[in-house]
Amino acid sequence: MFRGIFGSENKGKILLYIYTNGEAYPTEIARDLNLYLNVVQYQLLNLEKYGVLYSKLKGKVRLFGINPRYPFKRELEALLKKILQFIPKEEKEKLYMPRLRPRRTNKPL
Repeated sequence: MFRGIFGSENKGKILLYIYTNGEAYPTEIARDLNLYLNVVQYQLLNLEKYGVLYSKLKGKVRLFGINPRYPFKRELEALLKKILQFIPKEEKEKLYMPRLRPRRTNKPL
Protein backbone atom coordinates (compact mmCIF):
# COMPACT_ATOMS: atom_id res chain seq x y z
CA MET A 1 0.00 0.00 0.00
CA PHE A 2 2.80 2.45 0.88
CA ARG A 3 4.88 1.82 -2.24
CA GLY A 4 2.33 3.40 -4.58
CA ILE A 5 2.01 6.55 -2.47
CA PHE A 6 5.48 7.10 -1.03
CA GLY A 7 7.62 5.19 -3.54
CA SER A 8 8.89 2.91 -0.78
CA GLU A 9 7.21 0.53 1.63
CA ASN A 10 9.72 1.38 4.36
CA LYS A 11 9.33 5.14 3.95
CA GLY A 12 5.56 4.87 4.40
CA LYS A 13 5.89 2.66 7.49
CA ILE A 14 8.41 5.05 9.04
CA LEU A 15 6.29 8.12 8.37
CA LEU A 16 3.21 6.42 9.81
CA TYR A 17 5.18 5.36 12.89
CA ILE A 18 6.38 8.92 13.49
CA TYR A 19 2.88 10.28 12.86
CA THR A 20 1.35 8.00 15.50
CA ASN A 21 4.13 8.48 18.07
CA GLY A 22 4.96 12.15 17.55
CA GLU A 23 8.72 11.73 17.73
CA ALA A 24 10.92 8.65 17.60
CA TYR A 25 14.51 7.44 17.68
CA PRO A 26 15.91 5.50 14.70
CA THR A 27 16.72 2.45 16.85
CA GLU A 28 13.21 2.45 18.28
CA ILE A 29 11.67 2.62 14.80
CA ALA A 30 13.93 -0.13 13.48
CA ARG A 31 13.14 -2.38 16.46
CA ASP A 32 9.37 -1.87 16.40
CA LEU A 33 8.98 -2.12 12.61
CA ASN A 34 11.49 -4.99 12.33
CA LEU A 35 13.68 -3.10 9.84
CA TYR A 36 17.43 -2.77 9.57
CA LEU A 37 18.77 0.30 11.36
CA ASN A 38 20.72 1.52 8.32
CA VAL A 39 17.53 1.40 6.20
CA VAL A 40 15.66 3.47 8.79
CA GLN A 41 18.50 5.97 9.13
CA TYR A 42 18.76 6.38 5.36
CA GLN A 43 15.02 7.08 5.01
CA LEU A 44 14.98 9.47 7.99
CA LEU A 45 17.94 11.49 6.72
CA ASN A 46 16.46 11.59 3.23
CA LEU A 47 13.11 12.85 4.56
CA GLU A 48 14.90 15.40 6.71
CA LYS A 49 16.93 16.60 3.72
CA TYR A 50 13.69 17.41 1.86
CA GLY A 51 12.13 19.14 4.86
CA VAL A 52 9.46 16.55 5.68
CA LEU A 53 11.04 15.68 9.03
CA TYR A 54 13.08 17.56 11.59
CA SER A 55 15.62 16.14 13.97
CA LYS A 56 17.05 17.22 17.29
CA LEU A 57 19.59 15.80 19.64
CA LYS A 58 18.37 14.45 22.94
CA GLY A 59 21.44 13.43 24.84
CA LYS A 60 23.56 11.49 22.37
CA VAL A 61 20.66 10.27 20.24
CA ARG A 62 18.89 12.02 17.37
CA LEU A 63 15.09 12.28 17.68
CA PHE A 64 12.92 12.68 14.54
CA GLY A 65 9.44 14.16 14.07
CA ILE A 66 7.25 15.64 11.34
CA ASN A 67 8.44 19.15 10.52
CA PRO A 68 5.80 21.71 11.60
CA ARG A 69 7.10 24.09 8.90
CA TYR A 70 6.70 21.56 6.08
CA PRO A 71 4.35 23.23 3.54
CA PHE A 72 2.27 20.07 3.07
CA LYS A 73 2.20 19.00 6.71
CA ARG A 74 -1.57 19.17 7.01
CA GLU A 75 -2.06 17.18 3.81
CA LEU A 76 0.57 14.61 4.80
CA GLU A 77 -1.03 14.08 8.19
CA ALA A 78 -4.49 13.77 6.62
CA LEU A 79 -3.12 11.14 4.23
CA LEU A 80 -1.41 9.22 7.04
CA LYS A 81 -4.60 9.37 9.11
CA LYS A 82 -6.56 7.95 6.17
CA ILE A 83 -3.99 5.18 5.62
CA LEU A 84 -4.20 4.27 9.30
CA GLN A 85 -7.91 3.51 8.85
CA PHE A 86 -7.12 0.80 6.28
CA ILE A 87 -4.46 -1.03 8.26
CA PRO A 88 -5.64 -4.28 9.86
CA LYS A 89 -6.52 -3.91 13.54
CA GLU A 90 -3.87 -6.39 14.76
CA GLU A 91 -1.08 -4.62 12.87
CA LYS A 92 -2.32 -1.21 14.01
CA GLU A 93 -2.35 -2.24 17.67
CA LYS A 94 1.09 -3.83 17.39
CA LEU A 95 2.94 -1.16 15.41
CA TYR A 96 1.07 2.11 15.19
CA MET A 97 -0.49 2.81 18.57
CA PRO A 98 1.06 5.69 20.53
CA ARG A 99 3.34 4.38 23.22
CA LEU A 100 2.22 4.87 26.77
CA ARG A 101 4.96 5.71 29.18
CA PRO A 102 4.44 4.80 32.81
CA ARG A 103 4.12 7.74 35.11
CA ARG A 104 6.84 8.35 37.58
CA THR A 105 5.77 7.90 41.13
CA ASN A 106 7.61 9.10 44.17
CA LYS A 107 7.58 5.84 46.05
CA PRO A 108 9.80 5.63 49.08
CA LEU A 109 12.63 3.15 48.74
